[in-house]
Amino acid sequence: MKLIGSKQEQDFRKELEGSNLLLTKDGKAEKILNVLRVTFGELKSAYILNWTPEQGEDIYTILVDIDKIAKIEISRVNHSEVPLIETYNLRDFQKRLSKIFQIKLAVAIDIAKTEHQEG
Repeated sequence: MKLIGSKQEQDFRKELEGSNLLLTKDGKAEKILNVLRVTFGELKSAYILNWTPEQGEDIYTILVDIDKIAKIEISRVNHSEVPLIETYNLRDFQKRLSKIFQIKLAVAIDIAKTEHQEG
């Protein structure tokens, strides 16, 4: 998807720039990063695309580096419970998304690519 610099894209960019887990220093981010590192090894970036608070758990959809998607479910009730993780191929994941979420994903990929070139 080609980005055009729309207001929607700019809003997503602002939101996503603050969601890079590698730059966040709190317990929840560390827990998510640990799950991601066990699954993928070393990470260059990890952007939260979506967060869904459920009754007893939080579900995060995360762009890992520039080509992987992880969906992580972390219990808010039982902190010793091992988080569940599902991984997706980026191309397969994109096909199922709404137009607006495809734009958000494209912005996240653009940010990650820029970050990877700088790093």
